[in-house]
Amino acid sequence: MRRSLHSPITVVLLLLLCPAVAEAEPLPRRPPPTGPEQEMLDEAKRLVDQGRIADARDIHLTLWRLTRSASDAFRVGMLSFRLREFPMAAEFLSIYFDMVGTPDAPKIWVPPGFKEGYELARANFAEARRHIGAIEVRVSEPGAAVLVDGRQVGVSPLPRPVYVAPGQHRVSAQLAGRQVEVPAAVDAGGERTVWLVLQRAGAEAPARPRASKAGDLPGAARPRSARDPALRWWTVGGLAATSVALGVVGVASVAEANGAAGERDAAFARARWEVFRCRPGLPACDAYAEADGRARTFTALSVGAFIGAGLAAGGAVAAGFLLAPEATVRVGAVGTAPGAALSLAW
Repeated sequence: MRRSLHSPITVVLLLLLCPAVAEAEPLPRRPPPTGPEQEMLDEAKRLVDQGRIADARDIHLTLWRLTRSASDAFRVGMLSFRLREFPMAAEFLSIYFDMVGTPDAPKIWVPPGFKEGYELARANFAEARRHIGAIEVRVSEPGAAVLVDGRQVGVSPLPRPVYVAPGQHRVSAQLAGRQVEVPAAVDAGGERTVWLVLQRAGAEAPARPRASKAGDLPGAARPRSARDPALRWWTVGGLAATSVALGVVGVASVAEANGAAGERDAAFARARWEVFRCRPGLPACDAYAEADGRARTFTALSVGAFIGAGLAAGGAVAAGFLLAPEATVRVGAVGTAPGAALSLAW
């Protein structure tokens, strides 16, 4: 009988104590600043009042490196936004959001008025993202140093994207003497993912067997590749020069043909006035026949020259495409994520 009474009482006591235990666990809070830290905070506030935003931001950046607190990340991000240094603003505001959570579900203790500051930070972050791009870097192995344009941005796996100015960038990873680098272009407001596959030591692909060629024999000269850059440009240049030369010949022929046609018409007019019927030996008739022959000859020559110029120009374009660099794509895999690299070879 006593056991049956104690069990309900115990359950009721546990239900009453659970909320009290949950309320007794406060959210993490930043320790009070030390004396030197408080002096730096006061100096940063004074610099902001004087309009020296960059100097104040540098002080908060130093404090961030010392304390790793959300408030310092917030101030670095907001001051960078005022300086229109949008990549740094987006980077530190995203760190701030990860650390504090949301007004409805904060991860740390937040002061009164937190919601207003949080919403302003969100608005500034959205405006900064309009001016910059984001690169999500995924590396095949953890612990690799990740660099963007030669600057280390963290160690894989990166917790958040890397915010960069729009344009072309170099993304690389380094680990134990191994390195891989790929170019990555990103637009303002855009985002892309870059996969970096680090080759394992000694994992070189076996060489493909190939048939022997005459150029491989001792003392034999290696044949010139059809995709030799010099051969390509000589071919394209020769065809282009031929096209231009034929075009000039065509223009000159047209001019000669027009002149001969004019002489022919004048001779024909004289023949009509001098005699009723042309016959060999009459000056007007001979002049007419000679001018007519020259007009026909230069007309045919101009047509042939223009046709040849067109064919040579088409040949130059075709040679440029046919003798262009060969593009090869190497595809690797990281788990279920693909990776690709494009290389050009003559």
